[in-house]
Parts: sequence; structure tokens; C-alpha cells
Amino acid sequence: MGMNLQAVMEPLLTKLWQAADDMYVGQAIYDPTNPGEVAKVEEGRKYLHSDLSSLIARFRGYYSLDGHDLDPVADQFAGQSDRWEAPTGSSVYSSVARAAGDVDDVAKLIHTEQWQGKAAMAFHDRFLVPFKTTAVTHCECAREMAIGAKALAGGVERAKECVVWVCKDAISRLGGGGDPGSLPGEEGEGGTKHAAGFAAILADAVALFLALTGPEGDLLDAALAATGVGGGLIAESNTPSHERPISVNSSLSAMSLVHNTWTALTNLDANIFEFDEKIGKGLDTDFDDSGPFGSPFARIDNPDLKSSAYHRLTFRGPAHAATDADDGVITSIVRLYYAGYRTLPAAAEQYEDGAKICAGAYIDGVQAQFPQAVRKFNEGAQTFGRLLGAVGDDLTRSGKSIVSAATDYESTDEYEASEIRKLENQIPPPGDSAGAQHYDPPPWLSP
Repeated sequence: MGMNLQAVMEPLLTKLWQAADDMYVGQAIYDPTNPGEVAKVEEGRKYLHSDLSSLIARFRGYYSLDGHDLDPVADQFAGQSDRWEAPTGSSVYSSVARAAGDVDDVAKLIHTEQWQGKAAMAFHDRFLVPFKTTAVTHCECAREMAIGAKALAGGVERAKECVVWVCKDAISRLGGGGDPGSLPGEEGEGGTKHAAGFAAILADAVALFLALTGPEGDLLDAALAATGVGGGLIAESNTPSHERPISVNSSLSAMSLVHNTWTALTNLDANIFEFDEKIGKGLDTDFDDSGPFGSPFARIDNPDLKSSAYHRLTFRGPAHAATDADDGVITSIVRLYYAGYRTLPAAAEQYEDGAKICAGAYIDGVQAQFPQAVRKFNEGAQTFGRLLGAVGDDLTRSGKSIVSAATDYESTDEYEASEIRKLENQIPPPGDSAGAQHYDPPPWLSP
């Protein structure tokens, strides 16, 4: 959750008021016995209090940053330890990787020639091959969303740190004591960095997710190289920043120091705006044709598989009826049925889980300071959810087509047909976890 800005700031604002008032009164030179001079000093004091009230109200305007923990939002899309080859997490990235593994199991039916013919090749060429690229693209979508949320979380906390620092700096310059310490995010070599450190936040967020992998254990960036798809936030993290100084300029008068504090907050707002704009521009690029959300690879065409095109295998005949585990007709058709009835629906369920995460990933409350980042992130979550939902529907339809191909198969003898029905009826339905626990599939059913 980070810092509670209001709890930290309220005592400081009381101290700020007192330090400014004390400085003004202490510097006032007048004859206390002269009513005119006393009135003039009090009039100036009234103006100071008015400016102080406006300044304190401005400080309190940042309290809207409190109460928002955005790190878990990033984790919903991708975890730093998520890996394609071992997708054990609950993130969207892991769901997509698990679905890709399920679809790869179906591909093995064709690679091992368990499923042949026009329908098999159409499904292979129009769905299985492009699906892997689509899954990789969706993993990049998940990574960009995670980077956006993580960077925004860091920006919110950095903004709160800067607000506190400016207030402490003002108190110190007003003679109220204390040292504001180093500037938040201060970095650099051999000197002081006179700016709020928003510059490194996006780059640091990108670095957290560079180790995510794609197929065959390659880094995700390597898997994306052939597609020409690139992350907008990753690219934006390499652009230079032009941050303004947020130190309160020195002055000999309380009134001037209050005005200078206002200017420091104006510079802070400019730095926040620049950071917000970076995230907004990065996500905007993601929606372009070259970005993961806008890329044609983020979508997949329905292969329009027809069961009538399923290749009729040559069955081995009654002489082999007693050895059904070695009967090419029985094993091939049951494998096909299992792929359509269990494997592809499992992949579709993973995509549906990802779509649900996107539907619930709505950021609210920090848009006063980060309007572009919040708007683009929420837009990205909705777009990503639609992409996942569409491919999930494709997986469901493809599974049903394969089931139809397996159940409508006619080129079997009576024994084989009976064995096929028996074996298919033993397979638990999709979503039946209890049934799946008690189901003992024949060894040849494993991909």
C-alpha cells in the first residue's frame, strides 16, 4: 500500500504554517505603539495566511493518491518469475502459456500421424501454427500491462515521496528546522540530481519482466523478433526525460518562500505529467499495428474444421479385436475425442480465466495526477480481454469440431465402435475436476 500521505503530511502542514507565520512576525519591523504600522503588519500577515491556506489546500490535493495498491494489479497480468515452460502462476501470462501447452498436445496428434487428411492439415495450418504466435503475442500484451501497472504503482509512491520532500524543504527554508534529506529517486554520479526521480521508474519496471520466456525457453523478446511486434512501454522506457527541479528556491521573506513552494509543486506536477505521458504514449504504441494489441498476430482465424473431412483410418479388423490398446482405429479416434473434449476446452478455460482478470483490472482513484496512464491502462485491459475472449471462443469451437469428427467416425467394425464409445464415455467432462482425479486414462492417451 505504501506511504499514507495524509498521515505523514498533516503534522508537517501544521509545522509549515507555524514556521511561515513565525518567520513573518519575526522579520516584521514596526512600532507596536503605532496603530497604523500595526494594521499594516496585520494586513500583510492576513495575505500570508491566505496564501498559506491555498498552498496547504494544494498539498492536500495529493491525498487522492492514498489507498491504492497497484502492485497486485501488475501481478495479475505477469509475475517476475513466470516462465512459459513452467506456467504455474495465476497470472494472465501463465494462463496463456498453459493454453499453449494444451494446444501443443493437440498438435502432436498430427505430428505423430494420429490424425491425417485435409481437416488435419487445415487445422494445423490455420490454427495450430498461428496459435503459437498468437499466444506469444498475448504474453507480450500481458507483460506490457504488468509493466504499466508496476510503473504506475511506482509513480504514485514517488509522487507522494516528492510531496513530503517539498514540504520538508519549505519548512527547513522557513527556519522551522529539519533536513528534507536526499531528493526522492536521487541518482547520478559525482553530484546531486536536482529533480524528482521519475525517470528510472519505467525502466526499472521494464527490467523486472525482461526474463519472461517464450516457446522452447527462449526469452520472450527472442520469440517476438520474427513477428516484428514490440512493446510500446519497453521502447518508451529508453526515451530521455526532462525533469524540472522541485527544490524550494531560497528567499529572505516568508511570503516569497510560500510562493516558491507553490512553484516547486508546479514543477513536481510537470514531472508527474511527463511520466504520465510516457506511460500513455507507450500504451498508445501498443495499440498500433506494430504493438501487441493492434498486431494481426493478436487475432486468429477460425480454421472452420468440418468433421466430414476427417481422414478415414484403415482399421486392423476383427483379428486384432482382442488387442484394442494396439488397434490404430480405437486409439487414434479416442485420442482425437480426448483432444476435442478435454484438451482444447482446457485451453479455452485458461483464456477465459485471463479474460476475467482483464475484466476486473480497473484502476481508479489516481487519475487526477495520472489521467493518461489510467485511461490507457483501463482501455488496454478491456482490449486485451476482448482478444482473449475471442481466441477462447475459437478454442471452444475447434474442440467441438474435433469431438464431432471423432464421434461421427464411421469406418469401424462393431467391436471397435463399441470400444470407442466405452472409452469416450469414461472421459470426464470439461470442468469436472473430481472426475478427472478419479479418471485413469490408458497409457496411449497421454500426448
